[in-house]
Amino acid sequence: MKLLYFFPAFLYCGFLALIGFGTGFGAFEMVAWVYAALLIVAGVLLAMKKWWGAVPGMAVGAIILYMFAHSRVHHHINENPIGIVVIAYFLAMGFICYKINRK
Repeated sequence: MKLLYFFPAFLYCGFLALIGFGTGFGAFEMVAWVYAALLIVAGVLLAMKKWWGAVPGMAVGAIILYMFAHSRVHHHINENPIGIVVIAYFLAMGFICYKINRK
């Protein structure tokens, strides 16, 4: 169950590694590493049975939504569904963690 808390962090870090090995890790902005750190922190806190550990993960989803809505650059990928899925995932994980620890 605890590995499930780290699923978004695994996906995101895998994506960073895949792109980084091809283009060089210096090509990423600092905010990409902050997102990875927030996802890892969320996973660690949820694994430590802290339901409020879902907040950093939901913050990443909210930042994705905000940045896409206020971007002036044409995107080839609509990032809104990604942000909504990340928020919903961490909301569900926080609720599950709360229910498990309440017993």
